[in-house]
Amino acid sequence: MRLRVLAGTLVLALPTLCRAQGPNPTHLWSVPLRWTGDRLTVGPPVQLTHGAGTNSQPSFSPDGRAVVFSATRDTGVEARSDIYRIELATGAESRVTRTPENENSPTVGANGEYVAVRWQPATLFKEFGPWVYAADGTPTRGLLRGPDSTGYYTPLADGAYILMRPKSVRTIARFDPRTGTIVDVDSGVPALPVQRVPGANAISYVRLDTATGRHTIVRRDLATGAVTTLAPTLVDRTVHAWVPGRRTLLMAKGNVLYAWRVGRDTAWRSVATFDAAGLRQADAYVVSPAGDRLILRSPERPSLAGAMSDSIDAGRSGAEVAAVVRAWREAGRLATYDVSEGALLALGDARVRTGRAADAVAIQSLATVLFPQSHRALARLGDAQRAAGDSAAATSSYRRALAANPRATEADRAAAAAVERKLGSTP
Repeated sequence: MRLRVLAGTLVLALPTLCRAQGPNPTHLWSVPLRWTGDRLTVGPPVQLTHGAGTNSQPSFSPDGRAVVFSATRDTGVEARSDIYRIELATGAESRVTRTPENENSPTVGANGEYVAVRWQPATLFKEFGPWVYAADGTPTRGLLRGPDSTGYYTPLADGAYILMRPKSVRTIARFDPRTGTIVDVDSGVPALPVQRVPGANAISYVRLDTATGRHTIVRRDLATGAVTTLAPTLVDRTVHAWVPGRRTLLMAKGNVLYAWRVGRDTAWRSVATFDAAGLRQADAYVVSPAGDRLILRSPERPSLAGAMSDSIDAGRSGAEVAAVVRAWREAGRLATYDVSEGALLALGDARVRTGRAADAVAIQSLATVLFPQSHRALARLGDAQRAAGDSAAATSSYRRALAANPRATEADRAAAAAVERKLGSTP
């Protein structure tokens, strides 16, 4: 899919390529940043990673000459993520760790040691947290005392860390390794590392508004605890990066890069539109210490649900967008998207939560067309129809969901029980 910017509006454009659905690699791209006074110029993007794996969570070495990141280079059931490193001057890639565990969200310090979140599937969501690794990739010690559950972290200049802790509501906390104390700072945040504000003893992060998808980037002073609002995010986006020395935030949506000068701008400014086929759903993840290079992360195929969400946010109705997707399906043109049932159902659910029931019905109806054997899609369609006030249609969808449910697993049986309860409460 191409997202074209016309008069500030995102518009869905028909894809021209068609290929079979399969693994959807995520790649990293390097983009030069240049300034002429206050004017930002963005150079041509260069793809850093290749192949069928997933490459994500990049960070720069302290000198800005290398990028370290987490990569999973195979798709088998025993696949594990490791730390990799790319030297930007040569493009040479090296594998840092070779452990039976997974390593995520890596950073590298001035002493050459790495830190990464270490975990294994057997104990996921029970114990996972940051570990220190020697320069050769050998794990040496955990940062926290005993098992913990920390999904992301941000090193601070004073040796402390900001942790993202997946509690009932995602919470950020400050961890002092000298005393072992962890103090919660804020909650209601996305599953992302917070950002250090360049040149200040402060961090920035996103406060979520799950009702509207219109989130807010805030700044927290680490000495005083004072919180100020910096900017709204782009709608439904949470990843932001700072340009050091420029008081400038970057975000991406679709294939468009936007900038916001803190204290001056009142709206996000489009600064680049990328034409590369693999840069159609980019995140502006991190900027080099010198402020001259941006690393983007983008899946090879954009999410169909994400593309639909962007188009609806731009003003098109759910029925219009669903009609376009149905036409693409009939023409065999969906192979250039990542067509995920879960993402599509979540998109419909979000429209129910925000009171856009008509859009939700159109989206969930589409899901039942794309996944005709799915009892989950039929149940979610019933939920949307009930929210829209159409009890008869909801009852029909719920009954179809029960008929399609094989009850082969505990999850299937739980889903069937939930639908039966809804049938009992539907007028």
